[in-house]
Amino acid sequence: MKQHNILFTSLSGQMLGGGQRSLLLLLERLDRKKFMPFLACPSGGDFIGKAKKLDVETTLIKMQRIKSVNVFSTAATVFKFKKLIKKKNIDLIHTDSPRQAFYAGRAARVTGTPLIWHVRVSTPEKRSFEKYLFNHAHKVIAVSKAASQRFDGFALAQEKVVVIHNGVDLTEFVHQHPDRRVKEEFNIQIGEILVGTLGQLIPGKGQEVLLKAASLVLKQIPKVKFMIVGDGNRAHREKLEELSKNLGLSGIIVFTGFREDIPRIMNTLDIVVLPSTTHLEGLSRVIIEAMALSKPVIATNSGGNPEAVEDGATGLLVPPEDPSRLAESILTLIRDKTKRNQMGKAGRKRAEKLFNIEKNVFRIEKVYEELLCQKQ
Repeated sequence: MKQHNILFTSLSGQMLGGGQRSLLLLLERLDRKKFMPFLACPSGGDFIGKAKKLDVETTLIKMQRIKSVNVFSTAATVFKFKKLIKKKNIDLIHTDSPRQAFYAGRAARVTGTPLIWHVRVSTPEKRSFEKYLFNHAHKVIAVSKAASQRFDGFALAQEKVVVIHNGVDLTEFVHQHPDRRVKEEFNIQIGEILVGTLGQLIPGKGQEVLLKAASLVLKQIPKVKFMIVGDGNRAHREKLEELSKNLGLSGIIVFTGFREDIPRIMNTLDIVVLPSTTHLEGLSRVIIEAMALSKPVIATNSGGNPEAVEDGATGLLVPPEDPSRLAESILTLIRDKTKRNQMGKAGRKRAEKLFNIEKNVFRIEKVYEELLCQKQ
């Protein structure tokens, strides 16, 4: 059996969010008898460190943003990709963002290497650029039906686009009793309900909507605390902290910053919220990890969220940018522990059925085999 060399690319060398987490899970479980992974990143960071621990050889290739691209920088970057493809005898390229798809796609076309573009968000690029990237890709993996709709109307869309939901390690995300140390660290008192959201602190994630909803919730039920887990844009975090003070939420809102121990943190939450304000979410890892941990989820009815959350069964869906509706949903679940438990159990079953990481990797490997067979 021939071992095929696969070149993976990442938007960042840092563990910024769900995209890097998903790629790392794939690298961990890739069948090394069939596929040998290589990785190209624009910069160093903790994601690269984790990949190296998995014996994944990594190369740094700087890639300018598309808006600031010029002929010379493009040619230089494409040349580096071509050189890497030839040096490592790359049989297939798997890229996960428009920027990587642009540069690696040009190199792939010149070298005759099949290319996969993994689409993780539902918000499309400019139509002409979207079509350009689509035409360079031999296959497009969309993490949700919502993400796949970016390509509606494109020629060969039905043949090229395959929907493969993100997967979660069901052995890592297992419901346990809340960790006492987490509650002590953040001064969560006995009897307090803990509501939290997890993700990058960037516009579009909706943390400001959760803050406004929190102020409404506390007018009716005082024994509630809210947790915002994650880091990102410093200016945006300062904006959120300022809003928290203006709403009188000091001591009620916990900003944890970046955390490595997501399962432990999430296990401590009573309700998980994903208040995204845009259609950016392709298929949120926060949602499927929360369901795997038997947590009820409240999410906005946007992007791929409705494909993950079964409204009324595993959680509740609310309109984006609507603090009042979000507050109502939070209050509903706070007041009904039985409903929270029922939704949590239903969420675990749904995660086992639809979002098992083993099934995810198996389906992706089948895409590899299909493209490699066509190449021969």
